[in-house]
Amino acid sequence: MYSQETTIDYITYDSKHNSVHDRSCIDGTITGSGNCVAYCKYEGHPGFLTEKLRVKHKCIEKGCLYYLPKPKKKKTRNNSENNEQKKIMEVSTSVTSDMEGIRIMRADRDEDGIWVVYYIAISNYLLDSFASKVEEETGTKVKFVDLEYRFEIAAEIIFGIRGA
Repeated sequence: MYSQETTIDYITYDSKHNSVHDRSCIDGTITGSGNCVAYCKYEGHPGFLTEKLRVKHKCIEKGCLYYLPKPKKKKTRNNSENNEQKKIMEVSTSVTSDMEGIRIMRADRDEDGIWVVYYIAISNYLLDSFASKVEEETGTKVKFVDLEYRFEIAAEIIFGIRGA
């Protein structure tokens, strides 16, 4: 759909920014780089475009020649790691299922190859024995880390209870 030259142009404009995250939009506002979907190289208002700005200016509908779309990133995570992550999550959720007021949120592998299981809870829990159970079932090293949400936020996420 878009030429290779277009992709290179967007990356060129993106890399010229001094800030790692902030981008100047065509309307003068500043937004995070993750919110940018394109770059406009029109001399009258050069800058980055958010989804709202792109719709407002009708860049795609007009077939604008100054419009440079942000290239899509390809996901590189392999299936075996996804399967292992899914297994860690399932087993961690299972071994903590009898505990009230705790929810497993995610699992990520750290730089040492240890799976870190992040959870939220409405109380303080020591989960070392649960980590051992997960390790026995999965055959991989695991540690639990409390995300330390405030009680009200943790209760809302775990139980679906809105604060007063």
